[in-house]
Amino acid sequence: MQIGISSWSYRKAIESGRMDFLAFLDETRRQGAEGVEVANWHLAGDDKAVALQQIVDHADQVGLGISALIAGNDFAMPAAADRAKQVADTIAWTRMAAEVGIERVNVFTGYHVDGQDPELERARVVDGFLEVVAEAEKHNVTLCLENHSTVHPDADGLLAIIRQVGSDRLRTNPDPTNFVRGFDRLDAESREQIYTETAKIVPLAANTHLKINTFTPEGDPEYVDVPRIIEIYRQVGYEGFIVLEYWGNGEPEEPNAKGVNVLKRAMGRA
Repeated sequence: MQIGISSWSYRKAIESGRMDFLAFLDETRRQGAEGVEVANWHLAGDDKAVALQQIVDHADQVGLGISALIAGNDFAMPAAADRAKQVADTIAWTRMAAEVGIERVNVFTGYHVDGQDPELERARVVDGFLEVVAEAEKHNVTLCLENHSTVHPDADGLLAIIRQVGSDRLRTNPDPTNFVRGFDRLDAESREQIYTETAKIVPLAANTHLKINTFTPEGDPEYVDVPRIIEIYRQVGYEGFIVLEYWGNGEPEEPNAKGVNVLKRAMGRA
């Protein structure tokens, strides 16, 4: 398994202008990680393709991989025109990723809207992926469906969507703590779902996340058993990226350094 850091972890530094994306790449290399995940909204300038190519070139120079490009889509929007734009944008990100050699695009389902029929929302999500998957198959890009949004945030729901779409190019992106809302305010028993739900979708994983924020005096993340998660991944032979997402509000350097060290220890590399 490889360790990555999402640009979302460094959103405070990047979006404030304190650090541009190339400096983020240098920082990731200094932290000892092996790759980065690119949030599309962190691509600078008007020409996103040029910005992405610059990131890929610099990553190559400093010895980093790209775990995925984040599309940030919502295929459940009520208005057909809005959904069509979301699909077109995700297709465009998929093509752009392929053009620069990025093999994975991180995708979501969509967000439930009050008053909308959940089953209709699910059908919209499936329809959206049927369109995008055709493009992903054409360009050999894997769509990594994250348990992120409110349309089927559970493992069984995500797997049902993947089965209905029926393409090997739609796989999963487990984000374990996303399965339990407010996981940092619950007891250990209530957090057990983090592990049981992750185990359901990790056999199809093509990319994974690990949320970090606060740490114990021993240097381990609070509220999540990282060695247990690593073992779940090992049991299915997962060998891809584990991408750190710092979700706190402070400066990102220290928690991400701690997160890299946690993963190295859990992998037996420290």
